[in-house]
This record gives sequence, structure tokens and C-alpha cells, in this order.
Amino acid sequence: MMMKRMMVAVGGPLAMIAGGATSAAAAPAINDGYDWAMRVNDERPVPDAILAYEVDGTDDQPLNFTCEEGGDRVFAGISGGAPDLTAITLESGDQRVRLTGTTETDEMPTFAAQEMPATFPFFRAFAANGWLRMTANGDTVDMAATAGGKQAIARFAAFCAG
Repeated sequence: MMMKRMMVAVGGPLAMIAGGATSAAAAPAINDGYDWAMRVNDERPVPDAILAYEVDGTDDQPLNFTCEEGGDRVFAGISGGAPDLTAITLESGDQRVRLTGTTETDEMPTFAAQEMPATFPFFRAFAANGWLRMTANGDTVDMAATAGGKQAIARFAAFCAG
């Protein structure tokens, strides 16, 4: 069953933070029990997908990405984060992006970031590296993939880019 999508596009430019070619961040260790998983909802006229960093079989999901097939638009989302969250920074290798967004606080705070292209340098680096580092409200979380998770990331990037 596909999770209900809570992502919305929020206007504003992407802020690319240049990383030095000689100071690329090292790949973090894999967090025990966590991995990247992709699910496709093909019951819509245009299929969509979610790529989530999660503990399988739980709702422990610090970050997810959603997109429509071939749409070249990826949305980042966080469920259960801080109710005042307005931006996150994502880093993979020497690529960084700061995404702004809004947090809705109906039942559980849900942060929805502005869109970024699936072909954006950060997202290409994430697909190639198989990991990212997220900073939100001053807290940093490393999200590294297993071999299976790396395949899920690559499939998601190709699905979104078309």
C-alpha cells in the first residue's frame, strides 16, 4: 500500500552550497536497521514513487523523497520533525543543497520541501554515492545505504528523471 503523499511544492530558489572538490565529505557508516527503500504507486494515470530512509516494517522514517515518473521533480519530506522547521540542508560528497519548505502540524508535524530536479547535481551525487547527510534544526543525521539500498536510490533517480 502506498503512503499518502503529503508533499507540496513551495516557491523559492534552490540554494546550492558549493563544496570544495578536495574536501568531499566521507561516506558515513550504515545505521543498523535503516536502509533506503523504494515503493511505486502505479494505480494513478502517472505513476509516482517514494524513496524512504527507514526501518523496514515501522514508521521510523527520518527522510523521504517523492516524485512522479519522468517528471524530473523530487520533493523531500520529514514526518514527526520539529513543528517550526523551515529548511533542511542535504549533503552527499561535495554537493550540498539547502531546501526551504513548510511544516504542517495537523496530527503530526510534516515538513514538505520545495522541489528540486532529479537531474540536480546534489541528487545525482546522492544517487552515485548511496548516502546523504541531513541537517535540520541544528541536528545532523547520516543516511547511508546498503547494497540493496543503493540499487533503490539508483532506480528512484532513474524513475524520477525519466
